[in-house]
Amino acid sequence: MIRIAICDDDKKDRDMIYEMVSRALFDTEEAMIRQFENGDALLAELEKEPHSFDLLFLDICMNPVDGMEAADYIRKQKLDMDIIFITRSTEYVYRGYQYRAYSYIIKDRMKEDLPAEIQRYFDEVVTSEAYLNVAILGETHRIPISSIRYIDSNGRKLTLHKKDGEISFYSKMSEVEDALLPHGFLRIHQSYMVAKSEIRVLRKEEVVLDDIELPISRKYAETVREALEGSGK
Repeated sequence: MIRIAICDDDKKDRDMIYEMVSRALFDTEEAMIRQFENGDALLAELEKEPHSFDLLFLDICMNPVDGMEAADYIRKQKLDMDIIFITRSTEYVYRGYQYRAYSYIIKDRMKEDLPAEIQRYFDEVVTSEAYLNVAILGETHRIPISSIRYIDSNGRKLTLHKKDGEISFYSKMSEVEDALLPHGFLRIHQSYMVAKSEIRVLRKEEVVLDDIELPISRKYAETVREALEGSGK
């Protein structure tokens, strides 16, 4: 399931975006879509739950918090969220791309351009990206596997340490292992899995990432060494 937010202070435009996004995703992708009537409401939600959304349709000209301020907050907090700006003016185009916007749509051309941009987004990002689906408080969250550095377990509580933060959920390490091993991850310990690309140094009893050392258990030592020596670690 992809989690989408629409933030626009014009209810008519907000409803139109909702209708067009829903129609574009019909029969192709399960989605959760939430609407916000201004930037204040959006930022209040992101402060409570930083990892609420995968994709944000964001109007620029809003008060008191405009779209550029909202995008600035999102990028400074390193939230893993794609942004499509939607506005009536072209004057903010270059500023928009400073915030790594996926796209920029002019409202006068929304009916023509929005469906194509949604399709392009799903072709380039969603269907090409591998995800780990995890259940948290009854909701399914799609975590891009490329964002995961390592995983640790404490009983049935697993914590994904991502490039932009952490997220915890309840599952079995063996189930996560089955999902991640084909994507360049190594089981190094009963309580740890790590992305090979994150490992900087291999030692006798541990691997070293940029900011942490993780233990290697005897059970996995030979497999880890063979995998990393083969990649030049």
